[in-house]
This record gives sequence, structure tokens and C-alpha cells, in this order.
Amino acid sequence: MTLRSAARGFLAFLLSVPALQGIDQWTVTYSSSNVCALRKSTVDINCTYEYPDNVLYHPTKVYTLWFTKVSNDQPVDLQGDADYTGRVGYSCGEDSCNGSRCHGTCTLRIKDLRESDFAVYEFRFTTNQPRGEYTVDPGVTLFVSDLQVKVSFPDPTDPTRAELECHSRCGLAGNHLYTWFRNGENVGQGVNSWVQPQSGGSYSCAVEEHNLSSPLVYAPKTPSVTVSPSGEIEEGSSVTLNCSSDANPAADYTWFKVNGDNFSRDTNQGQPLFFRRILSTNSGQYRCDAQNKLGKESVSISINVQYGPNHTSVYSSPSGGIEEGSSVTLSCSSDANPAANYTWFREHEDSVRESGQNYTITNITSEHEGNYYCQAHNAFGRHNSSFLFIKVTSSSLTAMVAESTIVMLLATILLLVFLWMRRKRAFRKACEQGGRPDTVEEPLPVPVYENASALTNQMVPTALREPTEEHDDLHYASIHTSRSKNQEVPRWLPGSRVQSDQTDALFYSVVNVKRPNAVPGEREKTEATETSVLYSTVKK
Repeated sequence: MTLRSAARGFLAFLLSVPALQGIDQWTVTYSSSNVCALRKSTVDINCTYEYPDNVLYHPTKVYTLWFTKVSNDQPVDLQGDADYTGRVGYSCGEDSCNGSRCHGTCTLRIKDLRESDFAVYEFRFTTNQPRGEYTVDPGVTLFVSDLQVKVSFPDPTDPTRAELECHSRCGLAGNHLYTWFRNGENVGQGVNSWVQPQSGGSYSCAVEEHNLSSPLVYAPKTPSVTVSPSGEIEEGSSVTLNCSSDANPAADYTWFKVNGDNFSRDTNQGQPLFFRRILSTNSGQYRCDAQNKLGKESVSISINVQYGPNHTSVYSSPSGGIEEGSSVTLSCSSDANPAANYTWFREHEDSVRESGQNYTITNITSEHEGNYYCQAHNAFGRHNSSFLFIKVTSSSLTAMVAESTIVMLLATILLLVFLWMRRKRAFRKACEQGGRPDTVEEPLPVPVYENASALTNQMVPTALREPTEEHDDLHYASIHTSRSKNQEVPRWLPGSRVQSDQTDALFYSVVNVKRPNAVPGEREKTEATETSVLYSTVKK
């Protein structure tokens, strides 16, 4: 026994062998356990059934139905199912009996097939005999397919030429005329069609004699992006970016993070872009590419991750100690998104000193001295800076210190100039009187040096150590001192005074005055002009 499945010109493709169900001579036979048909077509599902003929009872009456649903343990007749209203019908023949057995046939017809008609269809028959009902389980699985356009690139090196093929998973019986359409206009006939994907547009194929056409195939439309949850994005929250595009075949999606003209290596292909705990560094622009075999479209979205203030700091201008009566400006800065607002406080005070990024104190006094800090705050949090200590210095004390320093410096300079000029004048006068320095009035105390050169350097002013036009003929050859054996030579510091009772006799041996620039050959003349002076005891 065979099953004929007609779809007004379409033959349903039966996928398996007949199925037989039965018990105690009650049987139902399906020609196939699976049937595939095209969308919008008509399909017939047939079965045969058998049951025993019991002549001891009344003439046998048979009741048949098809169903896919059960309600209250009872099958729901498809002819009464709202999902099939006007689209289903039964065609069951007269039963015939042969000896002790009877048999019959019943066909389910479904018109204008929909994808929602995919289901398992079961047959049930009942009779007026005892135990006279029987249901076949499992039944027949109906698959509903559509005409499809398959896109391929026979030449992998040429992405500009694509082949379109019209086909169905169920297949079509016989030879059919396929017609191709681009943007709704007829562009040719045949099972296959060649197109240029970059030209854009939508394509479909149809079997005109049956008024059946395939869905359109086309490159992705401009994608759209949604952010979940919507609204402001707070640092630390979970965020998902979804990208979608109208495309057939369905598009694949790839995410990129834009960094200037470059893109980050981190991509997310085929799935939403998910941040388990988003950070402020995740702020930026992201691009979604939607692509199928017919083309690619992109869309970008900016992510602005907001967060509370941190890294709050404060500084003053001018810095350091602030002079009493002057002004100082305190400034506060913080890293925050959105930008923070600022409030100023003084340590151990609850009241607000000032609001704003800058806080200026004019005509400052010692009462303003202390620790200050600022608080940065926005909708996502607040953060305090560290303390800044303001030191107030007295203006009078500063002036006095400056004035005293200047006076002491000037006095020191004047004293040094005076002493130098006095020495220079005294020495010049001594030289004018014949080189007798003991004739100088009130000479400065001079320490005793055993080395003549040291004495000379201490007594002679710097200006006179070098030959000058006035004294270029003076030269101290040697200076000798003598003392008694038990006498201690006092060593005075320059500028110190010695008491009269501590003053001992000083003996200058010989002081030779020579002219250092004597010309060779005139030695005898020079020696005749040399003068030796013997100083006896000199006492002060």
C-alpha cells in the first residue's frame, strides 16, 4: 500500500519507509513517518487502518479524526482547531470487510502550508464494537520548507561574482520554470543566476506556475546597536552591547574598539559585546560590522563610563608661608566623570568655608592659620583631599629682620673700608718720614711673627704689596726679632688690644731697604745707597 501526497502540482517528498502499528488485529499503517512540503503549498497525509469484523454485534460504524494536540486526555480534532480553520479536510473511503477483517483509508489534506504547521500528526479511529477505538502513536512528522536562494562564490579569487541557486530542502518534482527577480524586477530565468554583490539590491526566485516565490536575499542593512541597561553607564556595572541588522542570509557580527584611526585587537564575533565589570578605561568608540556573503555594513557607538571623584588634590598660590595682610588662593582638582563640584572645609569645623574649585582668603591674619581641605563630589560619589597647612607670618617681624640685615651689612662694609683707608694712609705717612713705622701715631697692634714674610703680609696692605710708582723702590729684605730667654712672645690677633702690663719689649734687629730694580754692573753704586736702620727698643 502506498501514500500519495499531492500539493496541487507538488509532490511531497516522503522521507522514510511505511510504518505499521497494531494490536489484537487493530492496526494503522502510514506510508512514511516524515513528510516535507513547501510553504504555501498543499500536502496530503494518507493512512490505512484495519480492525476485526465481529458479526455478533451490530453492523460496525467507524469514526475517524486527525490531531496534533491533546486536551483533557482527549485528542483535539484538527477540523475544530482554530489554527487550521479553513485549511484542513479529511477524505476517508468506505470500509470493506473480507472474512473476519475490515479495512479502510483516510487522507488528511492541509492547504496553504505555514512554517507553524511543523508538527507530528496522528490518526485515531473508533468503532461501535467493544474496545473499538484505536490511536496510532507516533504519527507522521510534517516539515514545512520554503524556496531558498543559495549564495556561493565558485571562484574564490573573484569576490565580485556570486552564483545564486534556487532550491528547497524538500525538492520539487518534475521540471519547473524558475524566474529571478532583482528589487522586484524580472532579470532572467533558470535554476541559477549570476550577480555582482557589490551592486546591492535584493534577489529572489519563483516557480511561477505555482505562484510560489522564495524569500529575498540581500546584504545587511545599516545595523542598529542597543546598550543594556540603557541610560548612564556607571563604572563597575555589567554592560552588554547588542548589534542587529536586517539581512538574508543572516549576518555575522564583529565588534571593534576604535582607537584613533586604528582598531583594538580585541574583537567579539557573532555574540554581543559583554562587559562583566566595566571600567573607566573602557570609555570610547566601538564599531559593529554586520556581514554576510552579499556585503557588509557598519555602525559606531560611543560609550561614556561615569565614575565618582578620585585622586583629589589641593595646592595654594602663593605657596609656603603667607605674610599677614596678604591674600592666598587655594585650588582643588579631581579625576571624575561627570566633572566634580568642590566644597572647602577647615579641619575640626563642620561648616562649609566656600564652594567652587578655588577658595581665596584676602587680608589674611593669624586666625586663618590651620589645615584646609576640599571635597570633590558628583552623582556617583565624593572624595576628600589631604590637608594643606597655611602658615601666616608677621609682616613687622619680617621688616625688622630685613632692616637689621641691611644695616649690619652696610656697617660691616663701611668699617672695612675705613680700616683699609686708615692703614693705607698710615703706611704712606711712614714711608714719607723715612721708613720709620714707629713714628706712626697709634699703630694697630701687630702680632709677633718669626717669619718675616708673614709679618710683611699682615702689616702691609694689599694695595701696597705690589710695586707702585710711588713705592717701587721699597723692599723689606729681612726682619729679625730678639727676645730674652725667659720671655714669652705674645701672639696677638689682628685688631686686638694688649694691656700695658702684658706688653714686652720688642727688638727689631736690622731693616734693610733695597731697591729691587738695580741694574747689573751698578752693584757698588747700589750698595752705597742702601740704608740700614737699627731700631732699638720700641715700647708702646
